[in-house]
Amino acid sequence: MSDQVDYRLVLPPGWARIPLDERAPTASNVVVNRAVTNAPVSAQSQVRRFVTAQLREVVQGARSVSGVDLYLPVDLVDGAPVALSIVVSAPELPESENSAADALLAFAARGGATAVEVGGRLAVRQAGDAAAVFGDDGQLQIPESRRISYAIVSPIGDRLLIVTGSMLRLPTPDADRVMDALEQLFDAMALSVRFAPAAPVNATVGVS
Repeated sequence: MSDQVDYRLVLPPGWARIPLDERAPTASNVVVNRAVTNAPVSAQSQVRRFVTAQLREVVQGARSVSGVDLYLPVDLVDGAPVALSIVVSAPELPESENSAADALLAFAARGGATAVEVGGRLAVRQAGDAAAVFGDDGQLQIPESRRISYAIVSPIGDRLLIVTGSMLRLPTPDADRVMDALEQLFDAMALSVRFAPAAPVNATVGVS
């Protein structure tokens, strides 16, 4: 079984890829520097500390689910951040599942799952919502969110490639419209995945 599932994913302008290996610190610095550049001069030191700490947590979380790449928007759209992050993972199959096909069937058994094709490969799309989290004082701590995952059968080895998008429903008057736009954006990015078994490992690091 190959330990490396090589793939390509089309990024829109203003997105960055962070490989979750020894290149992560360098790629993370690119993201932090872009965030600092977008901030007012008077707030840049505070923004650097905040983004560095938040990004460290996000990278650790992505690694904990066998993530190989993290994709983040680094530019504002109409003056607002894009509340979407994407993790691509290639976890080893559990002992109870003998093949990628078995793993895909288990993935499909979850609620909200539908069969799809990605680049001619068999896949399953699964979507679910998480409720907002409020503190004891009634203040919003974590906004309502939606998570969508595509599990795609890899052409090499018994692995699934799992592409997961996490999007926040921010408390704004047009929250539904924004959430629909984020979902459409993620679907387009996930459906752009293509495998390249003989090509060099997904090489571009930094901002698109």
